[in-house]
Amino acid sequence: MKIFFSTLFILTITLSFAQEADEELAAQYFLNEEYDKAEILYKKLFKKNDESIYIYQNYLECLLKQNNLDDAEKMVAKQVKRYSDRPTYFVDLGHIYGLQGKEREKEKFFEEGIKEATDRVTNSLSAPISQIEQLSSAFLKRNEFVYAKSSLLKARKSIGLPTLFAQNLIDIYKVTKEYELLIDECLLSLKYDESSIDAMKSNLIFIVDADIKMDYLQEKSAVYSQKFPEKLVFDELLLWVFVQQKKFNSALRQATAMDKRSKSEGKNLIDLAAICMSNKDYSTALKCYDQIVSFGSDGYFFINAKMGSLQTSYLLVTEKSDYDSSALFDLTNRYTEMISKFGKNQQTAASIKQLSDIYIYYIHDVNKGVALLEELVEMPRLQGKQRGMYKLALGDAMLMLGEIWDATLLYGQVDKEFKEDALGQEAKFRNARLSYFNGDFDWAKDQLDVLKTATSQLISNNAIELSLLIKDNTGLDSSTDALKAFSSAQLLLFQNKLDESLEALNLLPFKYPKHALEDEIYFTKAQIFEKKKDYGKAEEYYNNVVKYFGDDILADNALFALGLLYENQLNNVKKAVEAYEKIILEYNSSLFVVDARKRYKRLLPLLDDTDSTP
Repeated sequence: MKIFFSTLFILTITLSFAQEADEELAAQYFLNEEYDKAEILYKKLFKKNDESIYIYQNYLECLLKQNNLDDAEKMVAKQVKRYSDRPTYFVDLGHIYGLQGKEREKEKFFEEGIKEATDRVTNSLSAPISQIEQLSSAFLKRNEFVYAKSSLLKARKSIGLPTLFAQNLIDIYKVTKEYELLIDECLLSLKYDESSIDAMKSNLIFIVDADIKMDYLQEKSAVYSQKFPEKLVFDELLLWVFVQQKKFNSALRQATAMDKRSKSEGKNLIDLAAICMSNKDYSTALKCYDQIVSFGSDGYFFINAKMGSLQTSYLLVTEKSDYDSSALFDLTNRYTEMISKFGKNQQTAASIKQLSDIYIYYIHDVNKGVALLEELVEMPRLQGKQRGMYKLALGDAMLMLGEIWDATLLYGQVDKEFKEDALGQEAKFRNARLSYFNGDFDWAKDQLDVLKTATSQLISNNAIELSLLIKDNTGLDSSTDALKAFSSAQLLLFQNKLDESLEALNLLPFKYPKHALEDEIYFTKAQIFEKKKDYGKAEEYYNNVVKYFGDDILADNALFALGLLYENQLNNVKKAVEAYEKIILEYNSSLFVVDARKRYKRLLPLLDDTDSTP
C-alpha cells in the first residue's frame, strides 16, 4: 500500500511539473506572437483545466489572432453552457458573432449576458456586485462602450442604488468623450454623497484642463445649487468652477453669498482672496478683504483681512512701474496705523516686515527699516524659522548700510542654527556672497562649492553661477583686480547706489579691456536700469546678453528677466510669450523652465495666435 501511495505521489508531482512546463512554453510562444504553436499547448491545457481564466483567455486570443472563428465559437459556446454564472463568456461569444458578421446573435448574447448578471446580483445575496463591474470591463475590452454603460446602468436601476457604479461610468464617459454625461454623473453623486466633493473635483478637473463644456458645467452646478439649497456642496462646487475659469468677480459674489448663508465669518472669502493674490488679481482680492472687514471687528478673520488688504495694496503699489512717493507714504501710514491698533506681536509680524521692506527698498530710509527688523528679531514667541528669516533680512539691511561685520554675524547665526535646513543654506550663500563682494574670493568659492549640492535648487543654482564667475575670473594669470572692481560695483547695486554702480561698470572695459566679464556687466547694467525704471535701456542690455552670450550661464537669466519686464512693465504680451517660449524650447534644463511654462500658458490665451504649446 505504501508503495502504491508513493508511486501515486511521484506521478502527481511529475504531471504537475509537466503542466507547469507546458504553461511556461505556451506563454513564451504567446509573447513571441507564435500563436499557432501556443494554440496547440493551450488547447491541451484547456482540456485539463477549463476553469482557468488565464488559460481560457490566452487560448481564445490564439484562435482569434489566427482568425479561427469557428473553433473559437465552439469553445466559448461550451463555456457559456458550463458556466452560465460567468457573464463574461456571453460577451466573448457575442464578440465572435460580431466578427462573423452575425449582428443579431451578437446583440442577443450581449443582452443575455447583461440580464443574467443583473438578475443574479439583484436576486441573490451571494452574488457580489463586482460581477457587474467585471461584465462592464469585458465589454470595454472589446470596445463595446454602449454595452459597457448599459450593463452598469441596468444593474443600477434594478438594484435601486442611484449612484452605484458612478466612478465606473465616469471613467467610461472620459474615454467616450461624453462630457455632459460625465458632468451629470458627478453632480448626481454629490446629490447623494456630499463627502465625495474632492473625488468629483478630481474627475471634473479633466474637463477644466481640457477647457471642455465649462459653460455646461457652470450652468448645471448653478441649477443644482438653486434646486437643492440645503446642500451647500453645490455652492462649493460652483465657487470652484468660477475659480477654475478665473471668473473672480463671479467667485466673489458666490463666496460672499456662501459666507452669509453659512455664517462662516468670511472663510470662503479669505480663501478666495489668497487665490486672487496668487493670480495677481489684486483688485478682487481687495474686495474680498474689504467684505470681511465689513462683517465687523469681532469677526474671526478680521485681523487677517486687515493685514491681507495692506499686503495687497503693497503689491499693487510696488509692482507698478509708475508708483510715486505719495502712494508709498500713504501705504506706510496705513501700516503704521494698523500696527499701532493691533500692537507689535506674532500676529502682526508679517505686516511689520512688509513695512520694513517699504522703508528699505522703496523709500530708501534703511535705518527706519533696520529699527523695525531689530524689533522683529527680538520679538518673543516667534517661531524659530520666522526669526531666522527676519535675521537674514536684517543682515541684508546691514550690508546695505555698509555694516559688514554685523551682516556676516547675522548670516552666521542663521547658518549655525539651521545648518541642515534650506534656511541655513541660504544664510551660508549670503555669507559667501558677502565675502565675494568684499574681494575674499577663495573663501567665498569654498563655501559656494559646498552649496552646489544644496537641497534648494535655487540656492544650488545661485551657488554654481557665482562659483563659476569666480573661477572664470581668477584664472592662470592670478589677477583678481577686474573681478574685485566688478564685485564692488555689484555691492553698490545691492546697496541701491545705482549711479555709483553704473559709473564703476562703465569704467571696467577701459581699465580691463577684453576681459571675460562682458556678459556679467551687461546683465548688471540691465538690473540697474530696471531699478531706475529706464525699462528701454534694461531691455537693450538684457537682449545683449541673449544676443552675444546665448551659450553662457546668464542667457536664461536674461531671458526670464526680459519676460518679466515685458509682462509687468512694458505690457508687451507677445514679446513676453516669446521670451518664455525660448526658455522652454532652448534652455530646457534651466531653473526658470517651470515658472516660464506657467507664465507662457497663462499669457498665451491673450494672444490671437495660439497654434502651439511647448
